[in-house]
This record gives sequence, structure tokens and C-alpha cells, in this order.
Amino acid sequence: MTDISKNILQRIKQENVRPYPKCCFIFKRSIIWSFFSLSVLFGSIAAGMALFQLRYAEWDLYQHLRHSLLEFILLTIPCFWLVFMAGFTGFAYYYFRHTEQGYRYNTLWIVSGSVILSIIGGGLCSLTGAPERIETIFNDKVPFYKAMQEHKHKVWMSPEHGLLAGKINKVISEQKIQIEDLYGNNVLIDITHATWRGGLTPAENLKIKIICHRENKNLFVADEIRPWEGRRCQYKFR
Repeated sequence: MTDISKNILQRIKQENVRPYPKCCFIFKRSIIWSFFSLSVLFGSIAAGMALFQLRYAEWDLYQHLRHSLLEFILLTIPCFWLVFMAGFTGFAYYYFRHTEQGYRYNTLWIVSGSVILSIIGGGLCSLTGAPERIETIFNDKVPFYKAMQEHKHKVWMSPEHGLLAGKINKVISEQKIQIEDLYGNNVLIDITHATWRGGLTPAENLKIKIICHRENKNLFVADEIRPWEGRRCQYKFR
């Protein structure tokens, strides 16, 4: 036996070193892979939300707005969910690094792989309709998220540029409705020749966005009426 082997055995005896059972290593690996999988799962949900919001981002409205292009992009892109996805990509990277073979791969490969998995998962998530339900839950239950989304929607409060948003509080006739805009003002809208998007029909308490022009001080004429948020055109706001 070599001197090195003797020294190692002597140290093991002196420090009373005991081997861990194999089940401990299996349990540890399982925990690491579970956290990695959860990180990818939550990253996929965030990616699905980002894809959902990008899909219904109204980029065609830039010409109607007084905002700069940069401000419009910041108002339109789903920053919250992209940051959320980036955070869980970081977790996925951390836990993959701690797998038995994780040290073999470089950082770029792991991060890229995590992002790709999240995007694929997000695409599959979008097919289930889950992002719409999650959006509704966050708007109802998370105050700061609701405030952030309302700030985004106020980009529509630009009547001098032909944009209005609010809740229908009265259906006067087939030709006219009255809305309460985002600032609490009652506004009369002529809908005679309006195009209703997303399967919308006039209904009280329905929140909408309107492309319009001013007819006179007290009346706007609607050219196009859109759902307040994506495909969720049938949701009524209390």
C-alpha cells in the first residue's frame, strides 16, 4: 500500500468518516432535478403569458398616439412576464449546474436550452387558454399587477388622437352608447357605423377600447371597437 493510501485511511479513521447511503445521493439528485423541472415549468408559464400579451399587442396603433416609439414599446411589451421568465431561467441554470453532469456544459448552452424549453412550453401553454385565465386571476388578486396593466391601458386615453377606453354604462339605442372612460367621465359614442372586433356586442358593464373621431363637444363617432384585453371579449367588469 502506498504512503498516500495509508495517509487517506489513517485520516478516515481519525475523523471517523462514514459513507453516505446511496439513497441519500438519489434523493439529492431527485430534489435538484425536481427544482430544475419546476423552474422550467414556471418559466414556460411566464413565456406563455408573454406570448399571449405580444400576440394581442396593438402595434398598429402607434400612429394614433402622442407617445414616443420607445415609450410605446415599453407600454406594449410584457416586461413583467419577461423578467419573470428570466428569473426562472436563472433558477434553471443554477439547478442544472448542480446535477451530476451539469458541470460539463457551458453557461451559454444551459441558458439557451432553458430559454428554448420555456418558449416551447409557453407555446403549448398558450394552446390551452391558460394565459387568459392567469391574466384574469392576476388582475383580480394582485394589486400592483392590476395597477401596472391599468397604466398600460391609459395609453388609450388620447381622445384628441382618436382613442378612447372605458366601460359601457348605458346602451341608449342601436346607434348610441354611453361609456365611463378611464378617468370617470361619461362620454356619448355614436356606434352606427362602428366595426365591433372579437365578437363583441353592446352590453352594459363591458369594457372596451375605441378608435373614433370627435363629432362635436359632447359626441364621438366610433370607427372601430375592440375588446379590452385580447380574446377575453365576453368578460364583464364589475
